Amino acid sequence: MKVILTGGSGLIGETLSHLLEDNGHVVLHLRRWYSNKQSVKKDLTSKKNIFWSNPEILEGADAVIHLAGANVAKPWTESYKREILRSRTEGTSALIDACVACNQPPKQIISASGIGYYPESLSIDLNEDHSMGDAFLAQVCVAWENSLQRPFPLPFQVSIVRTGLVLSNKSKIVQAAQSQFLLSGMVGSVGSHENQWSWIHIHDLCNLYIALAEQKLLSGIYNGVSPNPCTQGEFGKAYEMHAILQLPWYLSGLKLQWWVAKGLNRLIRTLNIQQRPIVPAWVMRLAWGERAAIALTNQKVSTNKTLDQGFCYQYPTIEKALQHLQAHPKV
Repeated sequence: MKVILTGGSGLIGETLSHLLEDNGHVVLHLRRWYSNKQSVKKDLTSKKNIFWSNPEILEGADAVIHLAGANVAKPWTESYKREILRSRTEGTSALIDACVACNQPPKQIISASGIGYYPESLSIDLNEDHSMGDAFLAQVCVAWENSLQRPFPLPFQVSIVRTGLVLSNKSKIVQAAQSQFLLSGMVGSVGSHENQWSWIHIHDLCNLYIALAEQKLLSGIYNGVSPNPCTQGEFGKAYEMHAILQLPWYLSGLKLQWWVAKGLNRLIRTLNIQQRPIVPAWVMRLAWGERAAIALTNQKVSTNKTLDQGFCYQYPTIEKALQHLQAHPKV
């Protein structure tokens, strides 16, 4: 198959590119113009150009996987919140327009979205039919998904993957856990140990995209999460069980600190100390403002739709996911 990626240099895109190629598919990357000066169309409201410099590669594509969008982990100033929204809505609209303009349009578009679409709720499992939340990320996700639509029938199928917390050795979550372990021999929580995390191993997420691209799953909206959400406390203790030092060479001097941390953790477990540190929610809100919603997430998102179609997760539990990551530093 000929598969086109946007956002191919990002955390998910880079891994997905390699896995697609390993499966024998041809992968091409749709890229933005480097600056507005290079484009006939100019985006005067956004620092990043949302127009595509090589739309000709869309011709005859079997699938287009759309991952591009501004990083939500950066500080949410009012101007950057506009950037988060515009990079998704205007970039997605430009992509759909480019696909519609093709003489031989792509067969399908598979776009990322996020579980930020849903409200914070633990009373029920949040499935794909649940109503949207009212927070900023929910508004972004709704506008993002609406940008895939047109008032006329599109000449290709459209699917959406609402992604949860992605676990990779390059993700902020795992790197933060390593830093905590290195300093104290244990991993704490933000807000509450009981906050539910709807997470997914990066390989399972990429395989979900591949299953859609290969039409092994019906087109539609899917939750890109593991079938077994965990609490923050469960994540921290699972990390401690499989902790392995993964530091770049220029930080090799921290190896002694790492062995001290391992010793502390053995002592903590020998003494059966269950308590772990908690950063209070009010501290996160004071430090991060509205962006604290990312760290304080508390959702239980369903995978029934994916499982009912026979999709198989390689790393369905947090223990298996972290054990694999800590045994494979490059993942």
